Amino acid sequence: MTMGELRDSREAVRWLEEGQRQLPVLAGLVHENERLRGRLEMSESECEKLRGLVYEVEQLRDRSETAERLGDRLREQLNSAEAELERQNRERTELAERLTDFMNDVLVRLRPRPSVAAEAA
Repeated sequence: MTMGELRDSREAVRWLEEGQRQLPVLAGLVHENERLRGRLEMSESECEKLRGLVYEVEQLRDRSETAERLGDRLREQLNSAEAELERQNRERTELAERLTDFMNDVLVRLRPRPSVAAEAA
């Protein structure tokens, strides 16, 4: 065996020994890779669920904003109706007062007046 062959043989043995020491590390890396893939799949599944929840939240927010706008419009309509009712009540009160004054005038005119002869006596 020549010196080169001996050195090549020793190097091959050293590589085999190092390879055997590296096999557990490599197996650990493969296992870690499988574990990380599983976690990735779980994370992706959870992310998909969260996307669904985000969509639902957005839908609820839109409904809430629509309900708030509707509530605002209904409050405006109610305020307008209350103002109209108050105006009509004032008009009715004024009309009742004028009608009362008118009826009082009519009653005063319809009362019999004392005659001039009765006043002289």
